[in-house]
Amino acid sequence: MTAQRYLSNQLYVYSVDTAAFYTADEVALRARISKLKQAGDQRERLRELESSAQAHFDTYSGVRTLREEKVTDKAVISLFESTLTRTIGVKPGAVTKDIIVVETYFHGILRSLILNGFTYRGEKYVCLTASAGQIREKKTVFIRESVWNAHKGALTAGLSVEAINAKGGTNTNKYLAYLALSNSATEVWRGFNIDKAIVVDDMEFPVETTVDYIDSRTFEITRQVMPIDIKHTDGCGMILPRKSRKSFMVRLPWIKGLLVPFAFDRFAKEHGNRVVTDIYGREWDIVKDDIEVIFTKSQFKMWKFYANWNDYVTKFKDNGCEAAKCADEPDMFPQARLNYQMLQTLPDLTDGELRQLTQAAVTEIVSIGRDRETMLEVLGAGPANRRKNYYQQALALYPELLVDEYSRQQLKAVKKAAVRRARAGKFKVDGVFTYITPDLYAFCEWLFLGDRNPKGLLADGQVSCSLYATETKLDCLRSPHLYREHAVRENVVTDETKRWFKSKGLYTSCHDPISKLLMFDCDGDKALVIRDETLVAAAERNMQGIVPLHYEMRSATTETIDGESIFNGLRAAYTGGNIGEVSNNISKVWNSSNVSLDAIKILCCVNNFVIDYAKTLYKPALPGDVKALIRDYTRAKVPNFFRYAKGKTARQVEPANGAVVNRLATIVPNPRTNFVAANLGRFNYLMLMRNKRVTINTDEAREIIAKYTELDTRKHIMSNELIEGKDGAFMYVNIRNQLLEVNDNLNYVVDILIKYLYVEKQSSFKTTLWSSFGDVVVENLRNNIEEKLEDGFLLCADCGGRAQIIKQRQTRCQSCDEQHRREKKRQQKRRERRVDVATSF
Repeated sequence: MTAQRYLSNQLYVYSVDTAAFYTADEVALRARISKLKQAGDQRERLRELESSAQAHFDTYSGVRTLREEKVTDKAVISLFESTLTRTIGVKPGAVTKDIIVVETYFHGILRSLILNGFTYRGEKYVCLTASAGQIREKKTVFIRESVWNAHKGALTAGLSVEAINAKGGTNTNKYLAYLALSNSATEVWRGFNIDKAIVVDDMEFPVETTVDYIDSRTFEITRQVMPIDIKHTDGCGMILPRKSRKSFMVRLPWIKGLLVPFAFDRFAKEHGNRVVTDIYGREWDIVKDDIEVIFTKSQFKMWKFYANWNDYVTKFKDNGCEAAKCADEPDMFPQARLNYQMLQTLPDLTDGELRQLTQAAVTEIVSIGRDRETMLEVLGAGPANRRKNYYQQALALYPELLVDEYSRQQLKAVKKAAVRRARAGKFKVDGVFTYITPDLYAFCEWLFLGDRNPKGLLADGQVSCSLYATETKLDCLRSPHLYREHAVRENVVTDETKRWFKSKGLYTSCHDPISKLLMFDCDGDKALVIRDETLVAAAERNMQGIVPLHYEMRSATTETIDGESIFNGLRAAYTGGNIGEVSNNISKVWNSSNVSLDAIKILCCVNNFVIDYAKTLYKPALPGDVKALIRDYTRAKVPNFFRYAKGKTARQVEPANGAVVNRLATIVPNPRTNFVAANLGRFNYLMLMRNKRVTINTDEAREIIAKYTELDTRKHIMSNELIEGKDGAFMYVNIRNQLLEVNDNLNYVVDILIKYLYVEKQSSFKTTLWSSFGDVVVENLRNNIEEKLEDGFLLCADCGGRAQIIKQRQTRCQSCDEQHRREKKRQQKRRERRVDVATSF
């Protein structure tokens, strides 16, 4: 078995910054600058050198070369498998140099790399794209030019930049975002047949409603009733339930969004019209043409650059394109956590209400160390976690591991984090995250029947979520939550909704401006749907008089795509503004002693212009009086609870006041963790091993232990990912491989390390073992448990020991069950004696 086998969906690429492309002169110049900085004097000379370096970066006209000494194991980062990696042939677990990620520190160097590419080991690399997440980290993806030329047709469905420019071009940053779809973490969509898919227009019509209209020039706010154009199916399409019973997100070249199961074929038959018209004007008979998937125009991002749907389908097949999917609707919906943004907008919550809301979180905190199920749950070993790592899998198989000191250290860390989260307003509530879905019955009325004002199954003010079929009122929220955005709605679950609405999403009404209140699309956005009566009541009273905000946004610019436009687009994205800063300023207002809703409304408007800046290159200037209003709040420090939410120090935050989230610090306790649970059973380290007789008192064993100790000690300087707070997946693969170079017997190496860490050293720190060899330990556990108890077992509720299952609904081992029965008889006799005494009077 190799190190790669257990990392089933990750692979590794190199990530460098722009300094890795310095010329020899620039290296020398930067060395002189560093020396002057260390000396701490000659500021004028330092400025001259900095200016000279910047000028050299900006004017260099050659093709830069990636310096070999920068391509090290420390520069390796992990990516999830995607259409891009599958298309170019990168296997899971492999390290590839076909893709190189570049982080930007100097825009002059980035411009050179984008315009001219760069070379590495005699191969040329060209700019590919940057996803939204990579843009936030100022990272750009480059690809080996020969690889791009070999596979670009498969990644673009045959659509070239030249073809796009020939038809007038498009917005460059949108183009990069759509191209980056192939880099999303996905799996192959098996069973998809593009010949059974079509693309139709979105359901779009105005909803008349009351809004607070913000003039984007004067920032004057007026309340008015007006029709608001809403694209109700924005990002959402339909798939027949026989093809998928769950909603999921889809990725094809230039196509992205959510597909929701809906029996549109049955709707067509029952209503006597099976013909629909696609976005290019062609008619399709849904039944005769055996259509299984209906995409919407909003999902097909580059539709205007294809002659018709058949043009896309032909190029899709001729180029061997892939359809992929991700984020399937789950079978189990774990309890969701609130966040401080959603809580701070309910300022009148009483301490009593806060105690009710945090009761489950406090119980969990107090129960860490006292209750087996709580301990497993907080460590991620419970059934709700569908992506358990190997340590969590081992805990689920063998809860006796909780007795080990490593587990106790993990629990202490989890408890500390749980307290910090709860005091920051991030605690579990009676709610779930689920996909937001339009009323697809209304969409079919619009699509098949031509009804431009469809009734649908949901009226204004109604939603339908089958997860809470018995609840009549739900608080529906979405992140980011900046203004007061609690959509309290009537939940409608009837025989008719059950017949048509097959997913477990939140279905919304096309007569309701809820999408403008929560600012969502239907392309995979999720709502936090809450049924907690305390929170619903608080939201309802705080939403009195609150209406959606509305302001006119600028359209995205259209341009010719070339190196300059790509560089300008990325630079605008990197420098256009910090939405985190705007969000923090909004929190300052919410947590001030004199909350101004007008200031919050204006900041929300500004935030959306900042978000769109990379596409529109437009940010409005605030008038002087508006600036003054905002400045009254934003010159303050961030709220006190940011000590818990953002890791701020006491000096960086305002003093605690009575604002709702600040009060959590006194409501959420931080008790000492005492490990007193009685039902953990007995831990036996031999259950983790394959050869239980292995000894560590040999030269080869000591060599393994010495190498492990060396690598474990050095791991924080072996990976930039650990420094950045990521999991350092490649580093642990590297440690595994280096240990197997010492001794290539994988099972022997693991047995030696277990014996050393669990017996001789009794170490509290075993992360490296579990991250490097967890797959082997889990396999050993499975084999040992099956060998010990072939016919099924349970963990005794009282002593935690393993017992053979011999009867239905058994919860205890035989010994504890007998003791439990005797205790029940004693209690029964005591009750009978009390009754006898009472009746004798």
